[in-house]
Amino acid sequence: MTRVLVFIFFTFIAVLVVIFSLRNFQPVDIDLYLTTIQMPLALALTIELFAGILIGFLAAFAYVLKLKSQYRALDREFKTKSQE
Repeated sequence: MTRVLVFIFFTFIAVLVVIFSLRNFQPVDIDLYLTTIQMPLALALTIELFAGILIGFLAAFAYVLKLKSQYRALDREFKTKSQE
């Protein structure tokens, strides 16, 4: 039952994304300081969305690595104290 609900939810989101993309297809100029490029608004927003997702995943990955490092240090400290 939950698989069906998840499928329906993501299908609904996909339909909304397609409708949004079709309604926002006008070209926009994007200034990159050295040059200006022109692309559809929907494409520009999609690129920005995926860039944000990638940055979020990288930040979360860095945090996980930091926590693993702290865990190893505390585990080593615990093992040395328990042997004493």
